[in-house]
Amino acid sequence: MPPAATPDFDTLDLDTRQTAALTRRAMGWLVALLVLVAASALALWLFLRSEEAREADRRRTADAEWLDQTLRFHFRRLETDLAALALAHQHGGGDPAAVTRQGPWWQRPGRIAFHGWVPAGAPDRRSAWPAELHAAAQAPGHAAALTTMLDTTRGLQRPAYAGPLATADGADAWLWLAVPHFEQGRFTGDAVAAVPVQRLLADTLPAWFLQGHAVGLADDSAPAPVDEDPGFVAPIQLPGAQLRLRVDLTDRTPPLAPRAFFAVALLCLLGMLLALLALWRDGARRQRAEARLRTQLALRSAMERSVPLGLRAWDTTGRLLHVNPAFARLVGWTPAELMAHGGPPPRTQPYWPAEQGDEFAQVQRAAQAPEAQALQLLHRDGQRLDVLVHSAPLRLASGEVAGWVGSVLDVTERRRIERLAARQQEQLEASGRLVAMGEVASTLAHELNQPLGALSSFATGLLNRVRDQRITLDEVVPVVERMERMADKAGRVIQRVNALARRQETVRLPLALAPWAARVAQAVPLPEGVRLVLALPEGDGPTVPADALLLENALHNLVLNAGEWAARSDRTPPTVRVSLVAGDGQVGLRVCDSGPGVPPEQRATVFDAFASHKPGGMGMGLAICRSIAEAHQGHIELGDCPDLLGAQFTLWLPLNP
Repeated sequence: MPPAATPDFDTLDLDTRQTAALTRRAMGWLVALLVLVAASALALWLFLRSEEAREADRRRTADAEWLDQTLRFHFRRLETDLAALALAHQHGGGDPAAVTRQGPWWQRPGRIAFHGWVPAGAPDRRSAWPAELHAAAQAPGHAAALTTMLDTTRGLQRPAYAGPLATADGADAWLWLAVPHFEQGRFTGDAVAAVPVQRLLADTLPAWFLQGHAVGLADDSAPAPVDEDPGFVAPIQLPGAQLRLRVDLTDRTPPLAPRAFFAVALLCLLGMLLALLALWRDGARRQRAEARLRTQLALRSAMERSVPLGLRAWDTTGRLLHVNPAFARLVGWTPAELMAHGGPPPRTQPYWPAEQGDEFAQVQRAAQAPEAQALQLLHRDGQRLDVLVHSAPLRLASGEVAGWVGSVLDVTERRRIERLAARQQEQLEASGRLVAMGEVASTLAHELNQPLGALSSFATGLLNRVRDQRITLDEVVPVVERMERMADKAGRVIQRVNALARRQETVRLPLALAPWAARVAQAVPLPEGVRLVLALPEGDGPTVPADALLLENALHNLVLNAGEWAARSDRTPPTVRVSLVAGDGQVGLRVCDSGPGVPPEQRATVFDAFASHKPGGMGMGLAICRSIAEAHQGHIELGDCPDLLGAQFTLWLPLNP
């Protein structure tokens, strides 16, 4: 296989030339050929017309013969059935249905409009005719036709027909048939039947014939058809009558073969005309195409020079073929200088760091990678540039790979911004850790204030009594044991607060809320004069999985906070109420007070850390309550107490978290 052609990037501005026009001699031969084809097409069209006319005549003749044979066959079946009816009537009036139930004429109601028996008699036998026959004879000319039919059966001793005779309403025409019966050479009468012509045609003609033909009675008063009329009249010769049928072709699809030959000839003529027009317009199209090509080349060159992407091209051996100005500006070299270093490997470019391996191998690997490769380039001044490299094979129209094309996007500034953002994020996280440490320290100070204060009080009292020698050894043991319990409680507070700060799972056990809430609320040291009301259910009340110590701290803070605010109100008596409320799959610990309530402007920040609106407060109590509620997969709500007119805090706990 010969090597693939190397694209020439130095000849982007092509010097196109106009192609030569078609010679006069060739045009003359082409015109003569067009005349010959046109004459052949005309002769073929005339031949096609004559063949179609002969085919139409043959088809009409075949259809007429087929109709005659088909209808005559059905009428012979009817004659046989009427003869059987006449025989049954003559021998005791047998059951006509039993005689004819196998015949196709009698299987569908309406195919026989009337059938009856006309007995033999005097020459004037009209008095013995059935009523239907009398009614049909009332129209002018019908009586003579029916009388002739009956006379023919007796005289010629064969079936005879009359009509078709129009009905009284003119909606249809009936074809009458009489079949004589002879007993030992003596004429005994006629079996007569009337057949509606339209029903006859609809039932006896097959569907495949009616799909392409419309058949009806011929109207003798209508004008004669013109030559272009595809219909014809088919006479059906019956003994004593002639049934003239008008047949119109509904499927006028012409024969395919002649018209196909004619279509081929027309296509040849059109092809020659189009070829001539194509040759005449070829020169103009070439000129316009070359002008558009020059415009597109100029546009592509301008776009290549204007985009910030650096573009390079190599042949299959790795020799550099093309460098756009954007890439040259990126690395600080001119295109000519880069092309001078653009020999095949192992020759390297001055912008390529040696530790990245072979540049051409990297280009080929980048073409197979789904995403851009992050590499580095060297600027002429020694600065390293962070770039994203894309590459793709340069394929010719035949599919052969003639080289490789690579693009380079400078992301040095983006990388610098990303590194700066990463450092700022690290600093922000360090600041967040310091804030978290401060919150933990404040929480510990707030939560340890109660047990450490109690320990200090017990230690001071014990020390005073020891110094005064007013205590015995038996009295010391309970005090020390209580101090031990307070120290253990302080240790557990530290563990719970540490677990809460680290977002660790708390140990939750079933907790009966009613007795627990009563015990915790009654142990809160309320200000003097503040009344505590416990609106709790009897017994254990609802049970929830909870960490009793953490939940005790939350309820203690809520009751203590409510007592302090109730004492500052002028409502008497100052009251704090603790109750349990039920919710949808949850239960709430509700603490209400008769204090001044929480102003609307403070409600958005009342649960924030260090947000205290109480003199001397740290602002951690309600924040700790919210954290404890969230640690139990619950939440805390703030509202207004409708009867005590103060604040209402509800700590909701799920029954089945």
